[in-house]
Amino acid sequence: MSASFTPLISATLCFVLGHFILSARPIRDYLIETLRRNGFLGVYSIFAATSFIWMNLAYARAPFEDLWGDPTWIRWLGIIAMPLATVLLATGAMTANPAALGFGDLLEQGRKPTGVQKITRHPVQWAIAIWAGIHFLANGDMASAIFFGGFLTLSILGMVHMECRKRAENDALWTRFTDQSSFFPFGAIMAGRVKTSLKEIGPNRIAVGIILYLVLLFGHRIAIDVPLLPQFSGI
Repeated sequence: MSASFTPLISATLCFVLGHFILSARPIRDYLIETLRRNGFLGVYSIFAATSFIWMNLAYARAPFEDLWGDPTWIRWLGIIAMPLATVLLATGAMTANPAALGFGDLLEQGRKPTGVQKITRHPVQWAIAIWAGIHFLANGDMASAIFFGGFLTLSILGMVHMECRKRAENDALWTRFTDQSSFFPFGAIMAGRVKTSLKEIGPNRIAVGIILYLVLLFGHRIAIDVPLLPQFSGI
């Protein structure tokens, strides 16, 4: 691997490891005690934004080194799978989640999974994982493997880390919450443990996710000059 990938690797490691370091219970508890919860969330947000920008700049400047090309079938896989990602992202972001950062008080209040949380208790993280996984496969070059691999790693391991931390904080409350939801999308529904409906998830939230998908689908070429639909590539 060329040394010219060093900035991207450094930025990706900073972005991924920094999230885990700040979320580690001893460090997190110390910062909350010192800065209060809002102060901690502020530090966390500043770090996330700064490292994200660094990572994107490093990715844009990284050289191209082909690994496995750009198979057309992977693009079609993305076109099929991305609606799930955008709907999970929109519905998850628009629903207060006891499993998410900053909403731990909801778990202590006995909040039960609702709407999209019955599909998965980590909707936003799964949305990122699907997006990152598709782009990891579709781009097929070294820089993209590092960049999107970082997001994929953070989203998957981040969910596992969150599960462990929540269970360590209050095993009884977390078990009650997880009994009515699932880690993997649709797991609890297919097992018959819970039921949900479009009304409970929220038609407006779903509509936002669909609109986001269409914006990404047809705006992809405008944004980064890469058409997603092969039949549109000559326009």
